[in-house]
Amino acid sequence: MNIAIILAGGTGSRVASDIPKQFIELSGQMMIMHSLKPFADSKMVDGIQIVADSAWREKIESEICGGDNAELTRKFMGFSDPGENRQMSIYNALKDIDSSSEGVGGVIIHDAARPFVTVEDIDECLKTLDAHDGAMPVLPMKDTVYFSRSGKKVDELLNRNCIYAGQAPEAFRFTEYLRANEELLPDKILLIKGSTEPAIMAGLDVAMIPGNQLNFKVTTREDLDRAREILEG
Repeated sequence: MNIAIILAGGTGSRVASDIPKQFIELSGQMMIMHSLKPFADSKMVDGIQIVADSAWREKIESEICGGDNAELTRKFMGFSDPGENRQMSIYNALKDIDSSSEGVGGVIIHDAARPFVTVEDIDECLKTLDAHDGAMPVLPMKDTVYFSRSGKKVDELLNRNCIYAGQAPEAFRFTEYLRANEELLPDKILLIKGSTEPAIMAGLDVAMIPGNQLNFKVTTREDLDRAREILEG
């Protein structure tokens, strides 16, 4: 059994909106609904756990249970509390899944602010768990990349052939990933920036798979405008 964790607890301050970006309407639906649909459609995903502030749960649940969302309604497991940082939000969801479900083989983590994920992206991540502890979609670096200690002058030119940009969703074998996060408690987990970092620190085997250029994260107002253009185009 594979469970998806959808992260919708952030504030999205860089979009400069009155509401968190994941709840902004895109083409007639909240952004999170666009992100949820491929997980509902994937035959490899058995359940969906959403991390969201209590203020938004009623709205999310009403959209999940309303309209033509039978598979999403069936797969929806419940809500988890946002944590002090992104990784603590993930850990809260992992704990809730561990206490409520048995036989969980894999977990796949995605941001509600990535509305263009596809079923193919999801399934490829989960299929990779047959041979690896984890899977992360990546994009090769196209630009020349430099390293600077001060942020004011170039210290080193990096080999862009060895540098990749990570995306979501990221998938992991559930038990191993839960243990990797528990090993970082209580303080080290607050320093984690990306979902794959605890797995790497624990020595897990995380495979890189081809990413999807369209699966961008809505972070700025420009990203939001781009998302609207794609959906309304």
